[in-house]
Amino acid sequence: EAAFGSDSDGKSEFGELSSTARQSLMLTSIALPGYFFAAMVMGKKTLCVTQTPRYVMMQGFAAMAILYFAIGINWSYLRHYPAVLITLYGMTFFFANYGPNTTTFILPSLLYSPEHRSTWNGISAACGKLGALAGASLFAPAAEDLGDNVVMLLCAGLSVFALLLTSCFVPKV
Repeated sequence: EAAFGSDSDGKSEFGELSSTARQSLMLTSIALPGYFFAAMVMGKKTLCVTQTPRYVMMQGFAAMAILYFAIGINWSYLRHYPAVLITLYGMTFFFANYGPNTTTFILPSLLYSPEHRSTWNGISAACGKLGALAGASLFAPAAEDLGDNVVMLLCAGLSVFALLLTSCFVPKV
């Protein structure tokens, strides 16, 4: 609502659904190229660094942390500039797709033994879905209780935590 405004007052259910669909399409148009960008750089050497799945995942988490932190500390300013807020927030989706969303499809085939690959890939996917469900379910209540800026800062902290977990526990493959 902060970026797109609350224009649901007086709208029919179809009008509200249509508005939500347009907003989702706008964010998706920023986010979707992240997959393609990851596909272009994965396995290539850029700036003297080979873009392994682990490194791409770490880049995604680092960029998300920076963007969420920037949004969180500048929330009161960004609320008055919706285009900037949408762009920054959309970039978090771009880097989520570029980093963790892309590499979660690649890493199981590199890390798990062929005999157990499908089982552990399924368990990993289920854990990811549970995390996504928890995040999606808690986002709105947390924003209502703590404020949008605090939630963005929490997202930055979780991105840093995920970066550290990736750095410590995902092998260099």
